[in-house]
Amino acid sequence: DALRQRLLTERGFQQTEYWGMIRHMRFGAQPLAEPELHADYTLRTTQINDRDDCQRIADLLNAAFGRTFHNALEYQNFCQLAPSFRQNLDLVAVAPDGAFAAYVGIPYDDANRRGIFEPVCTHPDHQRKGLAKALMQEGLLRLRALGAVDVTVDTGDMTPANRLYDSLGFTEAYRGFAWEKVF
Repeated sequence: DALRQRLLTERGFQQTEYWGMIRHMRFGAQPLAEPELHADYTLRTTQINDRDDCQRIADLLNAAFGRTFHNALEYQNFCQLAPSFRQNLDLVAVAPDGAFAAYVGIPYDDANRRGIFEPVCTHPDHQRKGLAKALMQEGLLRLRALGAVDVTVDTGDMTPANRLYDSLGFTEAYRGFAWEKVF
């Protein structure tokens, strides 16, 4: 908003080129596409009590986001302690060799009947095969079956991700820029 931007500028902050966006989809009567999973890949839910599954999710998150800090225990703790975690909404695409190729987590708020796609990721070795799209399509069907009224997904300025979300019917709800100050 204009007031906040003026205050940040007065305090020596500068708007950066980086922005983030919240995308939104309201469930209505519109039809939802059935997922089309790439040949030889399978879709399933994660098994949070299986330490190997948890490590494979951590490895996928690290590879997809260029990180090193995710581990099996962190993922397992999140799943067991987060009040909005739903195992039936924690979806993974499994490659023909058994590797976890893509992952979509969908926390769900029962009281507000709202889902959030977080995270959405594909291992670099498996990108451009429609895996994340298929997982999101399956997630949308599952959310609607639960009675969800809407769903959001947060993203930055990554063009491929935004194209994916557009193709699924998400619309821009909010865009914000990062601000920085050099000390």
